[in-house]
Amino acid sequence: MSWMDDTMNYPAEQSTMNASRHRYTLIALFVISLAVYTLAALPMNLPDTMDSFYYYGTGSYLLQQGKLEEPFIWNYLADPESVPTPSHLYWMPLPSFLVAASQWLFGYSFRASQVPFVLAAAFMPLIGYGFGWLIAQRQNIALLTGGFVLLAGYYLPQMLVPETFSPFGILGGIALLTVGYWYKHHRFALLIIAGLCAGGAHLTRSDGLLVLFALVAAMLWHHRKVGTRKAISAIALLVLGYSLVMAPWFVRNWTLIGSPLSSAGTKTMFLRHYDELFSFGTVLSWQRYFSWGWNQILISKLGALWLNFQSFAAVNNLIILTPFTLIGLWKFRRKMWITPVAIYTVALYSVMTIFFTFPGVRGGVFHSSIALFPAFCALALAGLEAAIEWIAERRPQWNQASAFRFFSSGFLVIVLVLTAFLYLRRVVGSGTISQPAWNQNYSGMDTIGNLIRSQEEIDPVVMVGDPPAFYVITGLEAIVAPNENLERTIAAARMYGATYILLDQDYPQPLKSLYHGYDSNPVIQAVPLPADPELAEYRLFRVLDASSQ
Repeated sequence: MSWMDDTMNYPAEQSTMNASRHRYTLIALFVISLAVYTLAALPMNLPDTMDSFYYYGTGSYLLQQGKLEEPFIWNYLADPESVPTPSHLYWMPLPSFLVAASQWLFGYSFRASQVPFVLAAAFMPLIGYGFGWLIAQRQNIALLTGGFVLLAGYYLPQMLVPETFSPFGILGGIALLTVGYWYKHHRFALLIIAGLCAGGAHLTRSDGLLVLFALVAAMLWHHRKVGTRKAISAIALLVLGYSLVMAPWFVRNWTLIGSPLSSAGTKTMFLRHYDELFSFGTVLSWQRYFSWGWNQILISKLGALWLNFQSFAAVNNLIILTPFTLIGLWKFRRKMWITPVAIYTVALYSVMTIFFTFPGVRGGVFHSSIALFPAFCALALAGLEAAIEWIAERRPQWNQASAFRFFSSGFLVIVLVLTAFLYLRRVVGSGTISQPAWNQNYSGMDTIGNLIRSQEEIDPVVMVGDPPAFYVITGLEAIVAPNENLERTIAAARMYGATYILLDQDYPQPLKSLYHGYDSNPVIQAVPLPADPELAEYRLFRVLDASSQ
C-alpha cells in the first residue's frame, strides 16, 4: 500500500460508533480538559501582555461605564482625538465582550475574567477529536488527537487569559471542521454553524475574515463535484451566518467612523519595522514604504517567511509532528473536506508574510494559526500512520498497529514534557508556583501610579510604554510613548494632555538618550523615584506647562 493512499490499514477497530458513545467520550474529554486548564490558570493573577491587558481593561470599562471606549491610547493609527477614545478600531471586540459578560456574572476580578477563556480552551480538544474522527473514523485516532490538542504546547498559557487565542481557536476550528463534515453529510445546518463561527472568528480577530474566505474558496474550488447550484446555496448560507454575527458591528463602525471596518489595521502593511506601529506624526503610506527600496522590502519578506515557517513547525506542529503533518496534508490532498484547512493555511501564511509582514511575525501568525492546531494534530497522526505503512511494506516483520501505538504514545509523552517545560518557563520563570514570575512583570507600576497621584489634585494622563497595563494596574488614563524623537514625543504629550512620561527598560529607541539621562529639554523635568529594586528600570519625567518654561 502506498503512503499516498487515503485508505487506512487498521482492522482492529470498527469505523462507526453510536452517538451516545461519542457523547460520553466528548463529555469526559471536556471535563478532563477543564480540570487541567483550571489548574494551569490558577497561578495567573494578572494578564502578561499588552493584548491581554487591553481586552481585560476594555471589557472591565465596558461593564463599569457602559461604553465601548478605551481609557488609553496604545497606538495613533486611527488618529484618536482624545482620551478616552472609541475602542476596538484596531483589535476586534469579542474578547472584551466575554470579559464584560463574565464579570457581570461572577464579579469584577481577573479570575472572573478568565472563566470564558478557560471554558473555551477546554473545547479545543473536542475539536481535535472531531478532526480525528473526520479523518480516520476511529476513536483511537480521535482521542489521540484530542490528547495532543489538550497539551497545547506554546499555546497553553495564552489560552487561559483574556486574549483571542481560545475564542479564535474554537470558532475558527469549528468553522473549518463543520464544513469538512458538510462535504461528507451535506446537512445545510452545518453551513449555518460554520458561517456563524466564521463571523465569530472575525469578531475576535481582524484576520478572522480569512476563515470565511477559506470556506467560500473551498466551495468554489469543488463546485463541480458538489454541483454548482449546491455550492452557490452553500456559499449563501455561509455568508448569511457570518452576516448575522458581524452586521451589528459593521453598523456600529459605520455610525462611528463612516465605514464598516477601520482602516487603522491596514496601515500596518506599510511598516518598515515593527516599532513604527507606535509612530506619531509619521504617515504610513505605500509611497513611503516603496521608497524604502526593493532590497529592504525583499529582505523583510524573506525574513518573515523563515520566521513564519519556524512558527509553523514549532508552534503549530510542536516540532516533532511537522513532517507527519505534511505527509497527512499530501495524503488527503484530493479529499474535499481538507480543502478549507489547506486554503486557510496558505491564505494565513501568505497574507502574514507578503502583506502584514511585521505584525505577522510579531504575533499575527501565532494568534490566528491556533484555529489550525486541532486539524494539524489529526493530520500528523494520519501522516504517522502513513509513514508506518510505507515502512511496513519494506519491512514485513513490522506490526503496524503496535508500531503506531508505540510512536504515537511516545510522541504524546514528548509533547507532554515539552508543554510542561514551556509552561514552567513562561509562567513560573524565576519565581515559584505560588509566586510565579508571570505576576511580577509589572511590579512597581502601582507604586509609581500612587506617587503620581500624590503630586496631582486631578488624575493626570501618563505617557507610558504599555498604556493598557498601566491603566489596569493604576487606574490612570494613559497614552503610548511614540517611536519618535523627543520633540515629537512632547508634541504627542501636549496633544493628549499627558503631564508625565514614564519609561521602562523597553523604551522606544529614539528616547534612549532621555532614558539614560543623556538628553534634556526645558519642557521635561526628571522626577526622582524611591530607592526600590522594583523601580530600578523606570524613569519618570514631568511634562511642564508652556507657561512654566
